[in-house]
Amino acid sequence: MNRMPAIPAWVTSLALVVAGLTMVCAPAWSHHGNAAYDPDHPVTIMGTVTEFVWSNPHCQIYLDVKDAKGKTVHWSVESQSPGILRRNGWARDIIKPGDQITVTLVAAKNGSPVGFSGEQIGRVVLPDGRVLRMNER
Repeated sequence: MNRMPAIPAWVTSLALVVAGLTMVCAPAWSHHGNAAYDPDHPVTIMGTVTEFVWSNPHCQIYLDVKDAKGKTVHWSVESQSPGILRRNGWARDIIKPGDQITVTLVAAKNGSPVGFSGEQIGRVVLPDGRVLRMNER
């Protein structure tokens, strides 16, 4: 009679640890969604760029925008990845601090001055009137 050798306890324990870590860590590998933004009501803001961050996973545009009362509001706008922006004609230095730009975006549902500008809705109008899109994947 052929008997299979017993599986050592440490192999079983290791398999359980790996399986547990895989289940716990799997959500971290998935991409985040845009549930915090209101895609049904895009807005357009105009302001002065304070910083443009060209980095993965998403480029960021920071700008100062005057609200209805004339108060300066500091906006943070998440955009697409550098690869997507490059395919749409962008370059690392296309937006500079001090530029007056107009950005169409979907803003945060909670009213915070943050938003996402990308895909079909997103666009940036530069000081010279050029329109930068983000829809080519």
